[in-house]
Amino acid sequence: MSVGLLHTQGLRALLTVLVALAAALWPGRVMASEALVSDLEQRLYRVGVDEVNTYLGTPSSIHMLALRQGTAACHLHAVSLSVQLARGSGSKVVDAHREALRVAVGSCTGFVLALLSLTEVPKFCASVSTWTVSQMARELRRRIKSIEGDELLRTSPRGKACREAYVYELHNTRVGLRVGR
Repeated sequence: MSVGLLHTQGLRALLTVLVALAAALWPGRVMASEALVSDLEQRLYRVGVDEVNTYLGTPSSIHMLALRQGTAACHLHAVSLSVQLARGSGSKVVDAHREALRVAVGSCTGFVLALLSLTEVPKFCASVSTWTVSQMARELRRRIKSIEGDELLRTSPRGKACREAYVYELHNTRVGLRVGR
């Protein structure tokens, strides 16, 4: 999915409605997050992905933590922005965006997958680096069951690719090796 396609009028309208709904439910956090994301989106359009990532990677930038938290909490604009920034050149900041998106996939799977291309799905349908082995096994199984229980995800190409990535990781990483003994 191209970046231009992500910013169609329909998607923007949907995101605006969803953010307004979230703001009504959680006013303080969403509005602070929304202001940050709006600022970062403006920077993105002015200077590009790599420059925004460089800005977020500076030691004095407290915005990276706020963006990661907003993404992990499934604030829709933060997730959308993080997907765009995760497509930047490899850096610790890009890795941080990917990690936050891996967390978000556990809560707002359909939304995150809708923003990704099919080839990007396995990068984001993966374990979170902070999980212990037992957390990883439990969470991968939970996420697999969640996809299997949602007809739209279960039948969509992105949902299938995500499930396959989780199953592969469950059976072929330290979780699968340890559980299989």
